Amino acid sequence: GKGGKGGKGGKGGESGNTFHGECPPWGPVQRGSSALLASRRFRRHALLLCYPPPRAPMAAECLAAFCGDTVVHVGEWLGDTGSAAFEASLAEGWELTRRLPLPCWGDTAEDLTIWRRRGGGVPRGGGAAADHPVLRCDSCGKAGSLQPATVRDKPGLLRRCRYCRLACYCSAACAQRGDAEHKKCHAVRMIGAPPPADFGGPEYHTCCV
Repeated sequence: GKGGKGGKGGKGGESGNTFHGECPPWGPVQRGSSALLASRRFRRHALLLCYPPPRAPMAAECLAAFCGDTVVHVGEWLGDTGSAAFEASLAEGWELTRRLPLPCWGDTAEDLTIWRRRGGGVPRGGGAAADHPVLRCDSCGKAGSLQPATVRDKPGLLRRCRYCRLACYCSAACAQRGDAEHKKCHAVRMIGAPPPADFGGPEYHTCCV
């Protein structure tokens, strides 16, 4: 199972696992570096980033070095995995081709996404992408931004339900329109509480501004 989120590992120091502490791995694990991903022998491989460490440069560095054309990511968005820099790099140079839901821990909202490098390796024009490549209002489809919220209790572009961490809306009106689907999210996660009624209250938090 997933260990303490954001932990530093135990006595293992640098060898400790950010999420699992001193839990032993299921199989052999070799230490590597992002620089290895630039080798042409990986050009026809896919890069799998599964729960990259939160607020750390690892995911962004691996993506920048990788010479192949397919990336598979398992984790949250503007949440407990990766970094804002990594998500901005995905938005700029990669196209989302598939997104699949995953069974999650009750306090997380991971999914699996598959990305293809933009044709010819040319990034999206017009400088850095402003829209988040994944996060959208569940009702109207309005895109979130790549700017994570630093204060989650203040208004922003998108607010996420603190209970299910799945439902995401841009306004109280959209939250009300999405109530039926939001209830399904709570049912799937076996959450007894109904969807929050106060969109501006503490039961929602701002994920991007």
